[in-house]
This record gives sequence, structure tokens and C-alpha cells, in this order.
Amino acid sequence: MTSSDSNLLPSFEKHGKVSVWCSTLSYDTIPDRYFEEDDQGLDAWARNFNISQYNHENMETNGVASGTALVKGIIEECSYSSGYGDSIIHKIKKMGHSEVSWIILLFDFEYRNKITKIHEDDYVQYVGSFVYDMDAITLAEQGQLEAEREEKLRVEAQMALDIAAAAALEAAPAPQPVAPETPKVAPKSNNPWLKS
Repeated sequence: MTSSDSNLLPSFEKHGKVSVWCSTLSYDTIPDRYFEEDDQGLDAWARNFNISQYNHENMETNGVASGTALVKGIIEECSYSSGYGDSIIHKIKKMGHSEVSWIILLFDFEYRNKITKIHEDDYVQYVGSFVYDMDAITLAEQGQLEAEREEKLRVEAQMALDIAAAAALEAAPAPQPVAPETPKVAPKSNNPWLKS
């Protein structure tokens, strides 16, 4: 691609959007040259998707070094993922993948494959662009907060049950002492055949 070609490419920068790519190929099988940058600071991934420029500080990747893992396990640690993570999980499953090896997230960027007509290269597939919120927490943090909230509710419910049981015991009438029964003694008989 010449410099005049790159000038014809649109700028995909868009505040509040995150563009996502995923791979199902084991990360350790992808050649190093895929990640090497050229003189313009673009790696093969960017060139393959006709991306002429992007802010490297806005890129985040996550995945497993070898093999694949559940999409949720990979996306839940990504920045701000409580806001967009479920949408990405749903979209990747719709693409036919329950597991991926790694993902690329490019924040403040809205890649439009309808313009470039490029949906995938040899290593990654474009998932989509999603709204994100910088005030959002990660899915992992959200899960932890929900677990803590559920535990707090469980403890409060148990305390309420304990208080109700103690109040019921206190309100119950005191048990009356029961006099022991005197043993029944058989009447004495004058019959010589019966021995007492």
C-alpha cells in the first residue's frame, strides 16, 4: 500500500466505541511477523484490515498463551467490560465460537467492515464495534460485587431467622414441671400360686 492509498482510507476513530477482533487459533502458533510494525508503526493486523492509523495506547489484548478458553474468561478481565462484555460474548457465540484464544480491543475506534469489505485475515475475525463507558468496571469486578451482595443478603436472612427463632422461644409459655408418676403396684393377692 502506498502513502496515497493510505490517505484514501477513512479514519475509524470514534470516542466511546470499542472495536473487537477475536482469534480461535492458538496464540503460540501465530508468527511473530504478524505483530511486527512497519515504518508507519502499523503491524500486519492493521494493514490486513486497511487500518491506516490508530492510537497504540488505546489497544488492549487478552487471551491464553496456548489453546483456547471460554469467551467470558477472556473478556471479563478487559477494561470497562461490564458495559460491553455480554454483547461481545453473545456476538462471538453467534459467530459459532464458544471458545477463543485471544481478542484485540481498540478503544475510541469504530472499525467499519462495510467500508473496507474485510471481515477477517488468516489469524483474526472482526467481531464488531460496541459502546463502552469509561466509568464501567470489569465483568470480573462486577461478578465479585454480585457474589459479595448475595453473601450479605444470605447472612442478613440467616440473622433474621435466628432473631425470629429467639423471639419465638422467648414468647413461648414456660414449660410446667411434670410430677413423676408413681409406679403402679399390683394388689396383693391371697392366691398361693402367685408369688410376690
